[in-house]
Amino acid sequence: MSTQAADSIPCPAEKPLRIMLLGKCGAGKSSSGNTILNKMVFCSEMKLVGITVHCEKESAVVGDVPVDVIDTPGLFEKGSNKEDIIREILQRLKLQEPGPHVFAYVIPLGRLTQEDQDTHTLIEAKFGPRVWDYTIVLFTHGDRLEDKTINNIITESDENLRNFIRKCSGGFHVFNNKTPEDQKQVTTFMEKIETLVALNGGSYYKTELYPEKERKIRKRQESILAERDEEISKKEGNLREHYKDEELKKMKTKLWRKEEERARKDAERELYSMSYLMKSILLLAVLCLLLCCNLGVSLKKKK
Repeated sequence: MSTQAADSIPCPAEKPLRIMLLGKCGAGKSSSGNTILNKMVFCSEMKLVGITVHCEKESAVVGDVPVDVIDTPGLFEKGSNKEDIIREILQRLKLQEPGPHVFAYVIPLGRLTQEDQDTHTLIEAKFGPRVWDYTIVLFTHGDRLEDKTINNIITESDENLRNFIRKCSGGFHVFNNKTPEDQKQVTTFMEKIETLVALNGGSYYKTELYPEKERKIRKRQESILAERDEEISKKEGNLREHYKDEELKKMKTKLWRKEEERARKDAERELYSMSYLMKSILLLAVLCLLLCCNLGVSLKKKK
């Protein structure tokens, strides 16, 4: 799980290209993933609640580039805890290892709402401020453009949206997911992504770029998974004895979800315990210092 050896390797040596879809519930992430891969692999039915509960990864060759698309649960989904959703995204190390090359922030055409701005704030707080250096804004509902271009829409949009696009190094693109057979829109999207990856030196979003707290948790989670590698391999071997093909794939995915969740909880518990211990030691040191000071003052008074 270590990222150290591959941090500076150019993207071509790191096949496949890893694209993580982020955005609020109902933005069209799953549909966009299907459009990119040119096949129906992510459930994208329109319902009152989000379809994607766990992070999911599907692969295909787009043009001549092997691509992994990582679909994620919608942020700010009604009835769900946003902290639980972002935690689900962050803890899935196996799906995104060693890290995404690009984040596609998916948003429907229209004005930037307060919920959208809250989503941006949440993403930056959990992934770190450098996340926008690796982000391209992907608008959905391109069918609403009618006789306008996406550039017209951006020019006429509110200042908040234009400022957000400026913050994202990958710029913007638009999909009409009602016509997924139109792969020209995907070709252009991939060209913009390859440009963004080149701007970032061919690298991916490394563990070191996350905020300090998350960085420590991820590194410890990686270590715990590495320590349990033999144990997990035995469990995978047992699954191969009982399942085949798609059923085996599903069971292995379920196994890794469980192991990642267990490793994440253990990593958090260890780090929080260490933090509590350090705070206790610091408090004890302060109390000892105060006691020594008071004792010194009392001795002076007696003299």
